[in-house]
Amino acid sequence: MSDTTRSRAILATASRLFATRGYSQTTTAEIAREAGVAEGTLYHHFGSKDGIFLTLFDETMEGYLAGIEGILARGATGRETLSAFARFHFDYVSLRKEQYLILLRDFPIHLTVEHFASGSPQREKLDRITRLFSRILARGKTDGTLHLPFPVRETAEMLRGSFYGATRLKMLDLIQVPFPRLARMTEAYWLKALAPPRLA
Repeated sequence: MSDTTRSRAILATASRLFATRGYSQTTTAEIAREAGVAEGTLYHHFGSKDGIFLTLFDETMEGYLAGIEGILARGATGRETLSAFARFHFDYVSLRKEQYLILLRDFPIHLTVEHFASGSPQREKLDRITRLFSRILARGKTDGTLHLPFPVRETAEMLRGSFYGATRLKMLDLIQVPFPRLARMTEAYWLKALAPPRLA
């Protein structure tokens, strides 16, 4: 088994166990045993259980950020880009339910303190989401397809909070609406709220 194969096996096993048992209830010994590797191999690749969690976070966020950048690169209007983003967000999450359940349900408090301070790589990924979302809104404000009564950055932060909250409640099974409909609902409300007067 190559190093890459071992690493992927550890991540896949840890993701499954974290999702089914919870982060705090899963041990490195269990992960190693079910991944078919020695526990020392796990520590060699990731340093700790926290290292595995942070790797899952980084990989999930990198794919998400690449998706938003791809949407922006298409050069559509701000309104069209906002629509595409709403659909992309819920599609991406629905295809990675296991990872998002872990991130939104189990994030260890000590990692939040240690790894989400200003300037940390993990905080930078989260801040990039807001910056990219701001670019979508700024595009719509510039091209006249979106009306923003509040500053772009503040609007991006508020809307980001709305879809983060909806996503978290969905992952915790507190929202019963299927992902595709949740995407359409979010898209419809965003477009209605930000429609220029002539489109409202």
